[in-house]
Amino acid sequence: MNKHAKTLLILFVIGVIVVVVVLQRTKPDTNTNSPNVSPTITEENNSSSFIESLRSRDYKPSQITIESTLSNNGPYTGYIFSYDSDGLKIYGRMNVPTGNGPFPVIILNHGYFNQSSFTSGDGTQTMADILARNGYLTLASDYRGFGKSENDGQGSRGHNPNYAVDILNLITSVASLDKADATRIGMWGHSMGGEVSIRTVEVTDKVKAVVLWAPTSTNTSENAAFYGGSRRTSPLPSRGTESVYSNNDIDYITAPISLHQGLSDTEVNPEWSMELNDALKKEGKSIEYFEYPGQDHNFRNLGWDVISKRTIEFFDQYLK
Repeated sequence: MNKHAKTLLILFVIGVIVVVVVLQRTKPDTNTNSPNVSPTITEENNSSSFIESLRSRDYKPSQITIESTLSNNGPYTGYIFSYDSDGLKIYGRMNVPTGNGPFPVIILNHGYFNQSSFTSGDGTQTMADILARNGYLTLASDYRGFGKSENDGQGSRGHNPNYAVDILNLITSVASLDKADATRIGMWGHSMGGEVSIRTVEVTDKVKAVVLWAPTSTNTSENAAFYGGSRRTSPLPSRGTESVYSNNDIDYITAPISLHQGLSDTEVNPEWSMELNDALKKEGKSIEYFEYPGQDHNFRNLGWDVISKRTIEFFDQYLK
């Protein structure tokens, strides 16, 4: 073999070695002993199995800690509290009725706010005060990124799918409160908080009664079309083709629901509540539905007398 041929052979062998090394380095990791970590749910990695992913993961209880006392109103005392949600410190507002308890618990889920101007209790405090005066311990989470709550880096606008995770972690933590009865938990949600509530009760059966005021849709395309892309909307719908709520996920709901919708609402589409009512009835769920002609998103013309009375009566029926 001449010198030139030898050189070509050496270069060929080197090339083969390089290819083998590269292939080894890019070989997929087949190690099945890696830690089972629940990833943060984002719009990017979310899919039609969103609710299934929430149902398949664990929610770790933490100690609900009183950070400060706000006021003593006689029938109840208000506090700022904190808890852990997937490693984030989440704050919220709590009302504890006067007495020894244990008291039934209502978790209140607030609607859409600009995070830069949000303060703890926005969107929930009026109803929380009414509930506390009627013997309910109330917990209103600020969600991640709102108020003093730590953020997950998913942006500052819109419907972060992990808000439901924060509420599910809060539910598991209720038992850490001496005056709370963790076997009697109800939920109230308004607007985006209604959407969060629906997702939550599709995941857990620990909530025994739900009140929804003018909930937004759980279908991202419906929200995006209605809001014109001005908000970062919720993740892809779990399932469904015929209507917003014609999906199998609502079959997981075990809690009775009281649904309220103003027909002059311009902040959400009133048809969403109509479709939710029809879908729940079709699945044989326990649902009562009230329409309020002439009422806006916040039921301002109603004075709240009628809707709050119906809300209290509903919770009393299932939690007392």
